[in-house]
Amino acid sequence: MHREKTVEGIKAITTEEVERIQDSFIAAAKRAQLAGFDGISVHGAFGWILSEFMSPNLNDRTDKYGGSLENRARFTIEVIEGIRKACGPDFQIGWRLSIERYGLLLEELREVTADIFDRELIDYLDLALWDSAQIVREGTFKGKTMLSVFTELPRKGVRLGAAGKIMSAQRAGELLDEGCDFVLIARAAILQRDFPLQVKADAMYDSPQLPVMADYLRQGGLSERFIDTMRGWQTFVKAGSL
Repeated sequence: MHREKTVEGIKAITTEEVERIQDSFIAAAKRAQLAGFDGISVHGAFGWILSEFMSPNLNDRTDKYGGSLENRARFTIEVIEGIRKACGPDFQIGWRLSIERYGLLLEELREVTADIFDRELIDYLDLALWDSAQIVREGTFKGKTMLSVFTELPRKGVRLGAAGKIMSAQRAGELLDEGCDFVLIARAAILQRDFPLQVKADAMYDSPQLPVMADYLRQGGLSERFIDTMRGWQTFVKAGSL
């Protein structure tokens, strides 16, 4: 058990509570399997709890889940290993990883990922980048693309995909050329739900220019609640459009 934080009103979870959360991840994956899903993606991105444990800035624990990189990565590794044990070798396990912000260190994440690849603990890695073309600005890999830091790793049977401003058929193809096995899309799929079919039919396909009118999204089948959510992204829905 590690020390409690000194910030008034905040109490650190105990080691036993961490282990119970770990069990919840595993139980959720098992429920998905029983419900008929072929696999799951373990969410270790965007400041969610697995990401926070990995961060030396956010994780100041003194138990087996804090301190060294091995300890900070332990939560993620044990979740993945637990899902594999509970769901078997044929159940697909992905790991969604972001490598920007939240105090995460690129060199550390590369080391953890290299170990996961070497042991083939997952079936695929989903690199959740804000921009798939982003260049590393400092540190050991300065000047390289963030993507290349991971595509250069030996990955044995593990597949690697990336997300991040993939808005055209050309960009999707470039990522495959840069070493990805697949690409993941978000904004492009919100704009055009059949984006993969558009890309398959037209090698020059490009998404509509952002921001778009709210009515364009309605015509594509988005609900009013979804459109209101997307208004929170200032560059997605044109201001004032109804």
